[in-house]
Parts: sequence; structure tokens; C-alpha cells
Amino acid sequence: MSVVALDEAARRWAGELEEREARRSGVSRLQARRIVARRTGLAPGTLENIKNRRTKGVRGWVLGVLQAAYVREIENEIARLSHELDMARLGVLASDDGEIQEMEAQRASLRELVG
Repeated sequence: MSVVALDEAARRWAGELEEREARRSGVSRLQARRIVARRTGLAPGTLENIKNRRTKGVRGWVLGVLQAAYVREIENEIARLSHELDMARLGVLASDDGEIQEMEAQRASLRELVG
């Protein structure tokens, strides 16, 4: 993989982590960046620089941290969806067939992301 492709992967992972945290927590992107930074051990400025393409190349360990955090995030989302599907199938959650199919489709697409 080229350096440019690795930088783009890091930018995408950092952006996705911030976006997902902002949605889940109901906070601003800046607050979400701080949460992600604390969770990953990276400085908020590092995440901002990666997202704004102000790097000369993302170091390997930073790329590894972002990738691991992104995979964990997707795996947690898969687990949440699986739990909701189980509850819907048991009748604990009021869900129609369309909602169940949508959750199954989301789960399948997330599984493809992490292989």
C-alpha cells in the first residue's frame, strides 16, 4: 500500500471514529475528537492534522492505533445490532419485519468492513 493510501485510510478511520462518537454521545465534533483522542492515546491535534491532511505521512504505530480503534468500534456496533436482533426476534422489542431486515443488512455490511 502506498503512503498516500495509508494516509487516506488513517484520515477515513479518524473521521469515522469522531463521527460515530459524536452521534452516539450527542456531542460536538470537537468534543468527540477529544473523547477519541483519550480512548486511542493520541493527541486531539494529531487527529485534527490527520483529518485535515496536514501530515507528511502517518507513522505506522498511529495507523495501527486508528485501525484497531476503528475495528473495535465496528465490532461493538455489530454486537449491539446482534443483541437488538435477538431481542426483536424474542418479541422483547416491538419491531416489524422491515426493521429486522434493515438491522440484518446493517450488520452484514459492518461485517464486510472488518472482514
